[in-house]
Amino acid sequence: MRALFIIHELSLNGAVMALLHLVRRMRAGGDSVTILTPRLTGAATALDGAFRETGAEIVNTIAGGQYDVAVGCTVFAAGMLERLVGRVPTVWWIHEGRAGVSSLFARPSAMQTLAHVGKLIFPSRGVVERIWTPLLGNLPPGRVEVIPYVIPPPPPTQAMERQPGRARVICVGTLCQRKRQADLVQAVSRLQGAPVECVLIGDNIGLDPPADELIRANPDRYVLTGGLQPEALSAWLRSSDVFCLPSGDECMPIAPVEAAWLGVPVVLADLECYEGVWRHGINALIHPVGDVELLAWYLRMLLESPALRARFARAVRAVPLRFTEQRVGPLFDAALREAIATFR
Repeated sequence: MRALFIIHELSLNGAVMALLHLVRRMRAGGDSVTILTPRLTGAATALDGAFRETGAEIVNTIAGGQYDVAVGCTVFAAGMLERLVGRVPTVWWIHEGRAGVSSLFARPSAMQTLAHVGKLIFPSRGVVERIWTPLLGNLPPGRVEVIPYVIPPPPPTQAMERQPGRARVICVGTLCQRKRQADLVQAVSRLQGAPVECVLIGDNIGLDPPADELIRANPDRYVLTGGLQPEALSAWLRSSDVFCLPSGDECMPIAPVEAAWLGVPVVLADLECYEGVWRHGINALIHPVGDVELLAWYLRMLLESPALRARFARAVRAVPLRFTEQRVGPLFDAALREAIATFR
Protein backbone atom coordinates (compact mmCIF):
# COMPACT_ATOMS: atom_id res chain seq x y z
CA MET A 1 0.00 0.00 0.00
CA ARG A 2 1.16 3.52 -0.83
CA ALA A 3 -0.29 5.73 1.90
CA LEU A 4 -0.22 9.50 2.19
CA PHE A 5 -0.78 11.01 5.66
CA ILE A 6 -1.58 14.71 5.98
CA ILE A 7 -0.82 16.45 9.27
CA HIS A 8 -0.14 20.05 10.24
CA GLU A 9 2.73 19.43 12.68
CA LEU A 10 5.15 16.82 14.00
CA SER A 11 5.24 18.09 17.56
CA LEU A 12 5.06 16.22 20.85
CA ASN A 13 1.34 15.54 21.16
CA GLY A 14 -1.05 12.62 21.13
CA ALA A 15 -2.23 12.90 17.53
CA VAL A 16 1.33 12.90 16.21
CA MET A 17 2.35 10.01 18.49
CA ALA A 18 -0.69 8.00 17.33
CA LEU A 19 0.41 8.57 13.74
CA LEU A 20 4.00 7.62 14.54
CA HIS A 21 2.94 4.30 16.09
CA LEU A 22 0.79 3.52 13.03
CA VAL A 23 3.53 4.49 10.57
CA ARG A 24 6.04 2.26 12.35
CA ARG A 25 3.66 -0.66 11.96
CA MET A 26 2.95 0.05 8.30
CA ARG A 27 6.62 0.44 7.42
CA ALA A 28 7.45 -2.82 9.22
CA GLY A 29 4.79 -4.48 7.05
CA GLY A 30 6.32 -3.16 3.84
CA ASP A 31 3.90 -0.32 3.10
CA SER A 32 5.14 2.92 1.51
CA VAL A 33 4.36 5.96 3.68
CA THR A 34 4.57 9.65 2.81
CA ILE A 35 3.90 12.39 5.38
CA LEU A 36 2.66 15.70 3.98
CA THR A 37 3.16 18.70 6.26
CA PRO A 38 3.52 22.44 5.80
CA ARG A 39 7.05 23.77 6.22
CA LEU A 40 7.73 23.33 9.93
CA THR A 41 10.14 24.94 12.38
CA GLY A 42 10.91 24.78 16.09
CA ALA A 43 8.76 22.63 18.37
CA ALA A 44 6.56 21.61 15.43
CA THR A 45 9.46 19.43 14.17
CA ALA A 46 10.12 17.58 17.46
CA LEU A 47 9.25 14.14 16.03
CA ASP A 48 10.52 14.72 12.50
CA GLY A 49 13.54 12.50 13.14
CA ALA A 50 11.42 9.69 14.57
CA PHE A 51 9.33 9.59 11.40
CA ARG A 52 12.38 9.64 9.15
CA GLU A 53 13.88 6.74 11.11
CA THR A 54 10.93 4.58 10.00
CA GLY A 55 11.80 5.19 6.37
CA ALA A 56 8.75 7.36 5.78
CA GLU A 57 9.16 10.25 3.34
CA ILE A 58 8.30 13.74 4.59
CA VAL A 59 7.23 16.24 1.92
CA ASN A 60 5.70 19.70 1.69
CA THR A 61 3.99 19.21 -1.69
CA ILE A 62 2.52 16.21 -3.47
CA ALA A 63 2.62 17.32 -7.10
CA GLY A 64 2.76 14.19 -9.25
CA GLY A 65 2.62 11.80 -6.32
CA GLN A 66 0.70 8.55 -6.75
CA TYR A 67 -0.99 7.13 -3.66
CA ASP A 68 -3.44 4.35 -2.98
CA VAL A 69 -5.06 6.27 -0.11
CA ALA A 70 -4.80 9.68 1.54
CA VAL A 71 -5.42 10.01 5.27
CA GLY A 72 -6.08 13.41 6.83
CA CYS A 73 -4.99 13.51 10.48
CA THR A 74 -6.96 15.91 12.72
CA VAL A 75 -9.55 18.47 11.64
CA PHE A 76 -6.71 20.70 10.44
CA ALA A 77 -6.30 18.42 7.40
CA ALA A 78 -9.65 19.62 6.02
CA GLY A 79 -8.18 21.97 3.41
CA MET A 80 -5.97 19.35 1.74
CA LEU A 81 -8.67 16.68 1.93
CA GLU A 82 -11.05 19.06 0.14
CA ARG A 83 -8.62 19.10 -2.80
CA LEU A 84 -8.07 15.34 -2.81
CA VAL A 85 -11.68 14.11 -2.53
CA GLY A 86 -12.63 12.47 -5.82
CA ARG A 87 -9.01 12.17 -6.98
CA VAL A 88 -7.83 9.48 -4.57
CA PRO A 89 -9.47 7.34 -1.85
CA THR A 90 -9.67 9.51 1.27
CA VAL A 91 -9.90 8.81 5.00
CA TRP A 92 -10.33 11.43 7.72
CA TRP A 93 -8.78 10.38 11.02
CA ILE A 94 -10.40 12.68 13.58
CA HIS A 95 -8.50 13.34 16.83
CA GLU A 96 -10.70 16.05 18.34
CA GLY A 97 -13.77 16.23 20.54
CA ARG A 98 -15.86 19.37 20.98
CA ALA A 99 -13.06 21.58 19.66
CA GLY A 100 -13.19 19.69 16.37
CA VAL A 101 -16.94 20.06 16.02
CA SER A 102 -16.65 23.81 16.63
CA SER A 103 -13.89 24.04 14.05
CA LEU A 104 -16.01 22.41 11.35
CA PHE A 105 -19.08 24.49 12.14
CA ALA A 106 -16.92 27.55 11.51
CA ARG A 107 -15.89 26.27 8.07
CA PRO A 108 -18.82 25.24 5.80
CA SER A 109 -16.54 23.79 3.10
CA ALA A 110 -15.08 21.40 5.67
CA MET A 111 -18.60 20.23 6.47
CA GLN A 112 -18.95 19.23 2.81
CA THR A 113 -15.66 17.34 2.98
CA LEU A 114 -16.98 15.43 5.98
CA ALA A 115 -19.79 14.10 3.79
CA HIS A 116 -17.56 13.13 0.86
CA VAL A 117 -14.51 11.36 2.31
CA GLY A 118 -14.53 7.61 1.96
CA LYS A 119 -14.07 6.87 5.67
CA LEU A 120 -14.14 8.71 8.98
CA ILE A 121 -12.12 7.15 11.80
CA PHE A 122 -12.50 8.11 15.47
CA PRO A 123 -10.57 6.61 18.40
CA SER A 124 -13.51 6.38 20.84
CA ARG A 125 -17.19 5.50 20.58
CA GLY A 126 -18.30 7.95 23.25
CA VAL A 127 -17.03 10.90 21.20
CA VAL A 128 -18.89 9.69 18.12
CA GLU A 129 -22.18 9.01 19.89
CA ARG A 130 -22.27 11.99 22.25
CA ILE A 131 -20.34 14.77 20.50
CA TRP A 132 -20.08 14.21 16.75
CA THR A 133 -23.50 12.63 16.06
CA PRO A 134 -25.13 15.91 14.85
CA LEU A 135 -22.58 16.04 12.03
CA LEU A 136 -22.63 12.34 11.20
CA GLY A 137 -26.31 11.46 11.25
CA ASN A 138 -26.85 11.64 7.48
CA LEU A 139 -23.82 9.58 6.50
CA PRO A 140 -24.41 6.13 4.98
CA PRO A 141 -23.85 3.01 7.12
CA GLY A 142 -20.23 1.92 7.29
CA ARG A 143 -18.78 5.37 6.64
CA VAL A 144 -17.80 5.93 10.30
CA GLU A 145 -15.34 3.61 12.05
CA VAL A 146 -14.30 3.55 15.71
CA ILE A 147 -10.76 2.25 15.93
CA PRO A 148 -8.60 2.73 19.06
CA TYR A 149 -5.09 4.05 18.81
CA VAL A 150 -2.09 1.74 18.79
CA ILE A 151 -0.44 2.58 22.12
CA PRO A 152 2.64 0.45 22.86
CA PRO A 153 4.33 0.34 26.27
CA PRO A 154 6.60 3.30 27.04
CA PRO A 155 10.27 2.74 26.11
CA PRO A 156 12.32 0.87 28.73
CA THR A 157 14.42 3.27 30.77
CA GLN A 158 15.47 4.09 34.32
CA ALA A 159 12.94 5.91 36.49
CA MET A 160 13.62 9.59 37.14
CA GLU A 161 15.22 10.24 40.52
CA ARG A 162 13.02 11.58 43.28
CA GLN A 163 13.33 12.83 46.83
CA PRO A 164 12.77 10.15 49.48
CA GLY A 165 9.46 10.46 51.29
CA ARG A 166 7.93 12.71 48.60
CA ALA A 167 5.00 11.60 46.47
CA ARG A 168 4.92 12.50 42.78
CA VAL A 169 1.83 13.35 40.69
CA ILE A 170 2.36 13.65 36.95
CA CYS A 171 0.28 15.24 34.21
CA VAL A 172 1.17 14.90 30.51
CA GLY A 173 -0.23 17.18 27.81
CA THR A 174 0.24 20.59 26.22
CA LEU A 175 -0.22 23.17 28.98
CA CYS A 176 -3.33 25.08 27.92
CA GLN A 177 -6.83 25.96 29.06
CA ARG A 178 -8.43 22.97 27.32
CA LYS A 179 -6.25 20.54 29.27
CA ARG A 180 -7.09 22.34 32.54
CA GLN A 181 -3.75 21.71 34.26
CA ALA A 182 -4.66 24.73 36.37
CA ASP A 183 -7.22 22.52 38.14
CA LEU A 184 -4.46 20.11 39.11
CA VAL A 185 -2.18 22.93 40.28
CA GLN A 186 -4.96 24.24 42.51
CA ALA A 187 -5.83 20.76 43.78
CA VAL A 188 -2.23 20.07 44.78
CA SER A 189 -2.10 23.43 46.55
CA ARG A 190 -4.93 22.18 48.78
CA LEU A 191 -2.93 19.17 49.94
CA GLN A 192 -1.57 21.11 52.89
CA GLY A 193 0.98 19.15 54.87
CA ALA A 194 1.32 16.44 52.21
CA PRO A 195 4.87 16.03 50.86
CA VAL A 196 3.96 15.96 47.16
CA GLU A 197 5.56 17.11 43.92
CA CYS A 198 3.42 17.96 40.89
CA VAL A 199 5.13 17.49 37.51
CA LEU A 200 3.57 19.08 34.42
CA ILE A 201 4.97 17.66 31.17
CA GLY A 202 4.24 19.38 27.88
CA ASP A 203 4.85 22.53 25.90
CA ASN A 204 3.45 25.53 27.78
CA ILE A 205 1.20 27.58 25.50
CA GLY A 206 -0.80 29.20 28.27
CA LEU A 207 -1.65 28.25 31.85
CA ASP A 208 -4.28 30.32 33.65
CA PRO A 209 -2.68 33.23 35.59
CA PRO A 210 -3.79 31.91 39.03
CA ALA A 211 -1.99 28.64 38.32
CA ASP A 212 1.11 30.50 37.18
CA GLU A 213 1.10 32.44 40.44
CA LEU A 214 0.82 29.27 42.55
CA ILE A 215 3.69 27.68 40.66
CA ARG A 216 5.94 30.71 41.08
CA ALA A 217 5.08 30.93 44.77
CA ASN A 218 5.86 27.22 45.36
CA PRO A 219 8.80 26.28 43.11
CA ASP A 220 9.66 23.31 45.32
CA ARG A 221 6.22 21.76 44.75
CA TYR A 222 5.75 22.21 40.98
CA VAL A 223 7.99 21.11 38.10
CA LEU A 224 7.43 22.17 34.47
CA THR A 225 9.57 20.09 32.12
CA GLY A 226 8.37 21.32 28.72
CA GLY A 227 7.71 18.82 25.95
CA LEU A 228 9.67 15.57 26.27
CA GLN A 229 10.75 12.86 23.87
CA PRO A 230 9.25 9.41 24.60
CA GLU A 231 12.30 8.08 26.46
CA ALA A 232 12.42 11.04 28.85
CA LEU A 233 8.65 10.92 29.34
CA SER A 234 8.90 7.23 30.19
CA ALA A 235 11.46 7.98 32.91
CA TRP A 236 9.10 10.44 34.58
CA LEU A 237 6.09 8.12 34.32
CA ARG A 238 8.06 5.26 35.90
CA SER A 239 8.83 7.48 38.89
CA SER A 240 5.26 8.63 39.55
CA ASP A 241 2.73 7.62 42.19
CA VAL A 242 -0.34 9.02 40.41
CA PHE A 243 -1.12 10.14 36.87
CA CYS A 244 -3.71 12.90 36.52
CA LEU A 245 -5.28 14.51 33.43
CA PRO A 246 -8.07 17.00 34.30
CA SER A 247 -8.87 17.96 30.67
CA GLY A 248 -12.16 19.52 29.71
CA ASP A 249 -12.16 18.16 26.14
CA GLU A 250 -10.43 15.16 24.57
CA CYS A 251 -10.98 12.53 21.89
CA MET A 252 -8.85 9.78 23.49
CA PRO A 253 -5.63 10.86 25.17
CA ILE A 254 -2.67 8.51 24.93
CA ALA A 255 -0.80 9.43 28.12
CA PRO A 256 -3.23 7.78 30.61
CA VAL A 257 -2.83 4.49 28.73
CA GLU A 258 0.95 4.85 28.77
CA ALA A 259 0.76 5.34 32.54
CA ALA A 260 -1.45 2.27 32.78
CA TRP A 261 1.16 0.14 31.01
CA LEU A 262 3.43 0.95 33.96
CA GLY A 263 0.80 0.32 36.64
CA VAL A 264 0.43 3.97 37.65
CA PRO A 265 -3.01 4.81 39.16
CA VAL A 266 -5.00 7.23 36.99
CA VAL A 267 -7.24 10.20 37.89
CA LEU A 268 -9.28 11.72 35.08
CA ALA A 269 -12.04 14.24 34.42
CA ASP A 270 -15.40 12.82 33.32
CA LEU A 271 -15.32 12.93 29.50
CA GLU A 272 -17.28 11.13 26.79
CA CYS A 273 -14.18 9.59 25.24
CA TYR A 274 -13.51 7.45 28.31
CA GLU A 275 -16.82 5.57 28.16
CA GLY A 276 -16.25 1.83 28.09
CA VAL A 277 -12.53 2.22 28.79
CA TRP A 278 -12.02 4.04 32.10
CA ARG A 279 -14.53 3.23 34.85
CA HIS A 280 -14.78 5.21 38.06
CA GLY A 281 -13.90 3.14 41.12
CA ILE A 282 -12.92 0.16 38.96
CA ASN A 283 -9.76 1.18 37.09
CA ALA A 284 -9.63 4.95 37.68
CA LEU A 285 -10.93 7.78 39.83
CA ILE A 286 -13.04 10.17 37.75
CA HIS A 287 -14.23 13.62 38.80
CA PRO A 288 -16.54 16.16 37.11
CA VAL A 289 -14.68 18.61 34.86
CA GLY A 290 -13.51 21.59 36.90
CA ASP A 291 -14.26 20.07 40.32
CA VAL A 292 -11.01 21.01 42.03
CA GLU A 293 -12.19 20.04 45.51
CA LEU A 294 -13.07 16.50 44.50
CA LEU A 295 -9.86 16.17 42.51
CA ALA A 296 -7.90 17.18 45.61
CA TRP A 297 -9.74 14.55 47.67
CA TYR A 298 -8.99 11.83 45.12
CA LEU A 299 -5.31 12.74 45.09
CA ARG A 300 -5.18 12.71 48.87
CA MET A 301 -6.92 9.32 49.00
CA LEU A 302 -4.40 7.74 46.64
CA LEU A 303 -1.34 9.38 48.16
CA GLU A 304 -2.27 8.50 51.74
CA SER A 305 -3.40 4.92 51.08
CA PRO A 306 -0.76 2.48 49.77
CA ALA A 307 -3.45 -0.21 49.62
CA LEU A 308 -5.68 1.92 47.39
CA ARG A 309 -2.77 2.79 45.11
CA ALA A 310 -1.89 -0.88 44.82
CA ARG A 311 -5.50 -1.76 44.01
CA PHE A 312 -5.70 0.73 41.15
CA ALA A 313 -2.17 -0.12 40.00
CA ARG A 314 -3.39 -3.68 39.45
CA ALA A 315 -6.65 -2.60 37.81
CA VAL A 316 -5.15 -0.22 35.26
CA ARG A 317 -2.95 -2.88 33.70
CA ALA A 318 -5.91 -4.39 31.82
CA VAL A 319 -6.67 -1.12 30.00
CA PRO A 320 -3.70 -1.06 27.58
CA LEU A 321 -4.66 -4.48 26.23
CA ARG A 322 -7.36 -2.68 24.23
CA PHE A 323 -4.68 -0.66 22.44
CA THR A 324 -2.11 -3.24 21.35
CA GLU A 325 -0.76 -3.35 17.82
CA GLN A 326 -1.97 -6.93 17.46
CA ARG A 327 -5.55 -5.96 18.28
CA VAL A 328 -5.82 -2.53 16.66
CA GLY A 329 -3.46 -2.71 13.68
CA PRO A 330 -5.59 -5.09 11.56
CA LEU A 331 -8.66 -2.91 12.14
CA PHE A 332 -6.90 0.14 10.72
CA ASP A 333 -5.53 -1.88 7.81
CA ALA A 334 -9.02 -3.11 6.99
CA ALA A 335 -10.48 0.41 7.08
CA LEU A 336 -7.86 1.72 4.66
CA ARG A 337 -8.30 -1.19 2.28
CA GLU A 338 -12.08 -0.78 2.34
CA ALA A 339 -11.72 2.90 1.48
CA ILE A 340 -9.55 1.92 -1.47
CA ALA A 341 -11.89 -0.87 -2.63
CA THR A 342 -15.01 1.31 -2.54
CA PHE A 343 -13.46 4.35 -4.24
CA ARG A 344 -15.27 5.42 -7.40
